[in-house]
Amino acid sequence: MTNDFTLIFSLASLGLFGGFTHCVGMCGPFVVTQVSNRLQKTALDNFSQFQKLKNLALLPYHLGRISTYSFLGFCCSFFSKNVEDFFEFRIISALFLLIAATMFLGLFFQKNLLPWLDFRKKIDLRFKSIILENGLHFFTKKISFLLQNPRGFRGYFLGLILGFIPCGLLYSAFLICGAIQSPFLAAIAMIVFGISTFPALFFTALGGNLFNKIPEFKFIAKALILLNAIMLLLMAIKLII
Repeated sequence: MTNDFTLIFSLASLGLFGGFTHCVGMCGPFVVTQVSNRLQKTALDNFSQFQKLKNLALLPYHLGRISTYSFLGFCCSFFSKNVEDFFEFRIISALFLLIAATMFLGLFFQKNLLPWLDFRKKIDLRFKSIILENGLHFFTKKISFLLQNPRGFRGYFLGLILGFIPCGLLYSAFLICGAIQSPFLAAIAMIVFGISTFPALFFTALGGNLFNKIPEFKFIAKALILLNAIMLLLMAIKLII
């Protein structure tokens, strides 16, 4: 149980500091588009400071994506836990932690340390471009009506859908969830992770990528990411020996 709470701490710090270094570029455009559309549809006579903060917060969208993260975290823990009938769970947990630690180191060095996990390189470029073009057209067509007015349930469903977008930071988080024995605790862990990514996206909506321009913040973020990588490696080694 102590190890599980340590993993939850890793997820919280990954979401908070990884959010400013990764989520801003990945999810920032979706956030900025939603804020712009919401502000355009806000009547001038209702445009108070509270209304402005409400539009910047995008709470329905964030609740939606966190719901998806929580569900996927539950699934990762559930399936990895059921594999223990065929293979000892601690070995699986150690493997997940080793891969997650390597991905943390990749974030630290800003380099892909697991090129064999990049399935995109195994797909023919021409075939891949056709799939991406058609898939992107279908995807944008289906969610365009949600982006136009992302309020209430529309914003929530938009978050649910966009929560499934492939993301390196999420891969690390899901691998950590696979090492948590309780699926319900893994779901809670992903809620913590999702909440910890909120500040980065809120400040992106507020005024862009401000924190990444502060050297001290970047140093602290990198130091914590490296610390988490070392901690996950030590936990993996402890499970093996």
